[in-house]
Amino acid sequence: MKRDFVELLWLFNSPRETRDIIRLDLREAGLLYKYASQQWKKMPKTREGNIILEIGRYWGGTLMLLAMATHDSKVKIISVDVVEGCHDPDVDDWLNEYEEKERLDIRTDNSWAMENVPLSMLFVDGDHSYEGVKRDFIHHWNYLNGPCLAHDYTDPTCEGVTKFIDEWIKKGYAEIIEQAGTMVALKKLKDYEV
Repeated sequence: MKRDFVELLWLFNSPRETRDIIRLDLREAGLLYKYASQQWKKMPKTREGNIILEIGRYWGGTLMLLAMATHDSKVKIISVDVVEGCHDPDVDDWLNEYEEKERLDIRTDNSWAMENVPLSMLFVDGDHSYEGVKRDFIHHWNYLNGPCLAHDYTDPTCEGVTKFIDEWIKKGYAEIIEQAGTMVALKKLKDYEV
């Protein structure tokens, strides 16, 4: 069955608050969906398919978005968060019924402590402190062979994210491809030099 972004609109509409389960606005979610659904097709495939790493799952809305964007593919999604069991109940229901759940690897761990794997896309929305973002980027950067998307870039309440990404760009590791709201898509220019 073909999946479509429109099927995700319920993630944005909740009596609790704006942006509810997904924690992104529509433009930000559209940018993430675009890169997950299109960019991985441009990457060389391994026998197992490509791997997207999501750092920071929170209620699970972006995990659903990534799953829908890569539906009917061999793309594996590793979703890591330090908090266990924080999914929204509706997301849990969806995940339990999702027909391709074997592609989803949901982990409770520190992203910077996990074993590295080759990545076709990296999505960073975990620890928003300067040191936290830095650890996530440095740990996974040299294994990335595709775009890196980061949420909360230029958000005044997440100064650590903006400061680190600006420094990363200034040091020549990445350049901005495009930005929607506080979601930024980065192109990797070179590996991290220890």
